Amino acid sequence: MKRLCFLRHAKSDWGDPAKDDFDRPLNARGTKAADFMAKYIASSPYRPDAVICSAAARATATCSPLCEALGKDVPVTYRDELYHAMPDTMLEEIHRASDDAETLLLVGHNPGLVLLAMALAEDLDDETALRVAHGVPTGGFIVFEFDVDRWADIAEGEGRTVFFGRPRDLMAAEAEN
Repeated sequence: MKRLCFLRHAKSDWGDPAKDDFDRPLNARGTKAADFMAKYIASSPYRPDAVICSAAARATATCSPLCEALGKDVPVTYRDELYHAMPDTMLEEIHRASDDAETLLLVGHNPGLVLLAMALAEDLDDETALRVAHGVPTGGFIVFEFDVDRWADIAEGEGRTVFFGRPRDLMAAEAEN
């Protein structure tokens, strides 16, 4: 079984209109969410064995605290191709992942992430898949499971959507405990 996770980059800063979109950093809220999600993911049952991340500044800034939380044993690959990638490009990157990893995390952008998530979902009427279909906010985290042994065998319509979390909901749940 392979477990595929998606993390949408955290909230970015639009304060400098002259800044190229690729180079936009996180804003304060995004930094807080990225830090929280890093701790959440690293201590969750969905802890990745490998990470593939868009090379855009807001994605790498989202990934940075996660890399620290995961430690140096988890390989991270930064790919320019994931910047605003559509589902076919993201799926190609997933197919190239090392089969040594049982859980793979892809850090990227909408609309590609939500489009790929909907394409991979085995049951679009599943409650978790329906939540994903309504949108993946910044910092949103999605987990799929596939009954395959190789990343190259991941295919559309074969992923069980097992988790979807938004930073604000996960933070609120943690505050209640």
